[in-house]
Amino acid sequence: MRTDRVPYADIAAYLKEKDTVLVPVGATECYGPHLATGTELRICEMFATEVGEKAGLAVVPVVPFNYSHMFLEYPGTCSVEMSALETYVGQACEGLATQGFRRFLFVNVHNSSVGPLEGVSRTLRRKFGAMGGLIDVFTVMREKGGVTFETKLSPTAHAAEMVTSVALHLFPDMVFMDRAAAPVLNPPPAPGTRSPGGNKLVFDGGHIIVFSDMADDSPSGHRDDPRPATAEKGRQLWENSVAFGAKAAGIFATMRRPGAAA
Repeated sequence: MRTDRVPYADIAAYLKEKDTVLVPVGATECYGPHLATGTELRICEMFATEVGEKAGLAVVPVVPFNYSHMFLEYPGTCSVEMSALETYVGQACEGLATQGFRRFLFVNVHNSSVGPLEGVSRTLRRKFGAMGGLIDVFTVMREKGGVTFETKLSPTAHAAEMVTSVALHLFPDMVFMDRAAAPVLNPPPAPGTRSPGGNKLVFDGGHIIVFSDMADDSPSGHRDDPRPATAEKGRQLWENSVAFGAKAAGIFATMRRPGAAA
């Protein structure tokens, strides 16, 4: 149930039986030369909506902006400070908690959200005895998608084969495959290292985190070749991931809350 698409009486009836709400937290940022800046936003909203429908759970509207400072070199990126994200989401969730919601499952697509959303969850626990959790959409796709990728460097990285396939399946009008190309990556920042995606600097079988910007290693805003992407791969990725997400949400909705009686 999308709470923004029904009258409040329907939500009040829902709260008599359930106390779980899915909170999608998206982002609006550069997604390579071939994907719209709203790619993550749309995927996050659609994932939460479909999971909520399958699990019979409430879903609030998507949070459109995130901490995306690492993409600010690319026009159209919208970014807020982590503290602003935590305050904004936290205040919205506290309002929901006063109405009776006690389980907050954040549907996330952005690494930088994790810290702020943990902060929100712990505040909700202290103030309301509520429980917070997080399901990361792209991690689910990597683990449960069931697709063999053609590209081998970083097929699940930013704007690469995995996400491009999902976008081709869900909203092909926002995909510009005539502009898709292999990225021209800058040399690694140190000899004997490589940057496969995100802020990871890999060497000697391990890695460290370096807080770099996307443009430091990929002027085009993507890290692997998206051209092998297909809508059929995207369909398989999506269906498998949504099925797992619905199961995960169902488990979360029936877990014993911290401090509740056994």
